[in-house]
Amino acid sequence: MKKTIITSAIALIITGAAFAQPVSDRAVIPIGVTLQQILRIHVTNGGNVEFVFNDINDYKNGIVNSAFYDSDVQVASSTDWELHMGAEDATLIGTEDPANTLALNNIGFTITWTGGNSCCAAGNQLSSILGVYDNSATGTANGLLIFTGGAGDLLLVDGGNVAGSGGDVTDNAFTINWECGTLIAGTTPMNATSIIAQSPTPDRYVTNVFLDLEAL
Repeated sequence: MKKTIITSAIALIITGAAFAQPVSDRAVIPIGVTLQQILRIHVTNGGNVEFVFNDINDYKNGIVNSAFYDSDVQVASSTDWELHMGAEDATLIGTEDPANTLALNNIGFTITWTGGNSCCAAGNQLSSILGVYDNSATGTANGLLIFTGGAGDLLLVDGGNVAGSGGDVTDNAFTINWECGTLIAGTTPMNATSIIAQSPTPDRYVTNVFLDLEAL
C-alpha cells in the first residue's frame, strides 16, 4: 500500500510538470530627459561708451571707431536665438537740461563677429543676418534706433545656417564697433548732417542701449 502511494505521488508530480506554462516577468525603468533653457548675454567689455567732442574737427567729421569705443558681447544659449538692440529713448537726452536733445542716429556702429559659430559670420560682417541693422552689403555703419523688441530693431538672427546659433560664449561672441557723428550712410543710415551743422546745445547727452536676447 505504501508503495502504491509513493508511485501515485511521483506520477502526480510528473503530470503537473508536463502541464506547467513558461513563466516571464517584466521590469520597467522610466527614463526622462529634461532640457532646461539656457539663455545668457554678457557685455564683457565696453559697458559704458562715452564720446567727448572737444575739438572742431570732431564736430565737423565725427569720432571714428577705435578699440576705445568697442563693446564686447558674449551669448550662451542652448537653442537658436535672435538679438534685438535699441535705445531706451527716442533721442539722446541732455543731463544738464532734459529739454536738450540730440538725434539717436548720430550714434553709429558696425559688428565684428568673433565667435566660433558660423551662423552669424562672414569675414567680419554678418552676411547671413536678415535684420534691420544689416550692414553686410557695404560694411558701413548703421544708425542707432529706438528699442521696440520687434522686427524694427533686430540686430542678429541665424540666417538659416545648418549648424544653428546655439552654443557657449566661445561660439557666440561679437564686438559692437561704435562711432559718432561720422555721416556714414549704411543700411540704416546715420545722421547725414554733421554735429557742427546741427548746432546742438552744449550738454552731456545720454541714453541706455538695450540688448534683448530671445530664444527661437
